[in-house]
Amino acid sequence: MRYLTRHIIIALTFFCTLSISAQSLIDHYEALHGSVKGCRIYHGQLDDIFPLEMLICDDKGAYKMYSSSDIYNLSIETKGDTLEMLEEDSQERTSGYITLSESKNKDGKIYSGEWKHIESSAKYPLIIYEQGLKIPPTPNYLTKLTGIIRSRVVDINIDHTNRTLEIQEKFGLLGRYKSEYICKNDKCTKMVVSPEGIIGVSSVEINKNRNGDYSMIILTADQHRERSELKIVSQVKSKTKSYSDYRSMILAEYAVFGDDDLDEYILKLQLEWIRSTSARLREILKSDPTEIVSDRLKNQATSWLEIELWTEDFISGVQYKQYNWEPEIEATAFAYHIDKSKVVSLTKVWDNNWDLTNLDSTIDNENSTWVVGRSGIYKIYFDRIKGIQRESYPYADLTQHIDGGSWLDKLLERDKIKD
Repeated sequence: MRYLTRHIIIALTFFCTLSISAQSLIDHYEALHGSVKGCRIYHGQLDDIFPLEMLICDDKGAYKMYSSSDIYNLSIETKGDTLEMLEEDSQERTSGYITLSESKNKDGKIYSGEWKHIESSAKYPLIIYEQGLKIPPTPNYLTKLTGIIRSRVVDINIDHTNRTLEIQEKFGLLGRYKSEYICKNDKCTKMVVSPEGIIGVSSVEINKNRNGDYSMIILTADQHRERSELKIVSQVKSKTKSYSDYRSMILAEYAVFGDDDLDEYILKLQLEWIRSTSARLREILKSDPTEIVSDRLKNQATSWLEIELWTEDFISGVQYKQYNWEPEIEATAFAYHIDKSKVVSLTKVWDNNWDLTNLDSTIDNENSTWVVGRSGIYKIYFDRIKGIQRESYPYADLTQHIDGGSWLDKLLERDKIKD
């Protein structure tokens, strides 16, 4: 759904083995066919995110999304280890195809494949698990490590969502290197970067073992291999909130940092977006209440967060919001004092009535936003063709305009921004 390459993020919705909603699916099928004898209940995801439950009863079945009351009947044909399904909506119209292939692990059956729209080229991955089967663990969103490269203490930040790795020297000149990493195996437990900014280093390989511990192999410029252990400073998990019905797919991605107040603030950002987007979709439905097959999963909206700066007591970033019925992607900056559990803004940190509009910016976009970064203030917007566009204004050039005693002044004065 996102314009950027979507990396798989498994939803952390807790799957009930036999919930009230599962019972309603059974009631629906029983009313149609008289019995659910021999039926099996499965739970899974559409598009790797949206939770669903499915009832399979030989050559018939039904399924529904957890977030919706809409139920779709299924006609099922079994061909070896493959299930081919025709999806039928509440008006008995064929609205989609589902093709699933069976695989097994020690805990039970897994079926994976895809859902296809009956009238368009739209298709999404779909996977179902036998009831009670353990759902795969949620991947980390960010991992902070510390270690030593050639006698220099470094901090290593791994962004698992965008597949980037940042290496920063902790003392001295504070040299930094950031790049996309290359996965060397299917599970990406071995990743490699070539940090051109670190003198004497040809490549860095980060390895994660079965216990979740990290280590590092440094290939020097003269082709010697040096091994080093890495210490995990912190790990941030990803979560999602999602909603899907006949017409719509709404997805909000966010991170969990382990600080109750910060996590509540981040979650509220995304929940408020879901509420406002749901209201917009209700207005769309009011203007055109007749559901036709071509409307199936027609309206899609996604919001995600990009962390720009994260220190011991401060975090900033951008909330991106994309709608497939709008031409532009919206961007809204956020800033939060972790130690004070307080939202802060750039509007009241400037001296003598000066503000950011005084800067000579080349970005003229109504969806742009100003965000606090490590080395300066950035003006950011998201271009559908070029991706994230930014202008940087170094703190050294802004110091004369920063109000003494403001939260930004104190952040820079304490040098906390380099943590």
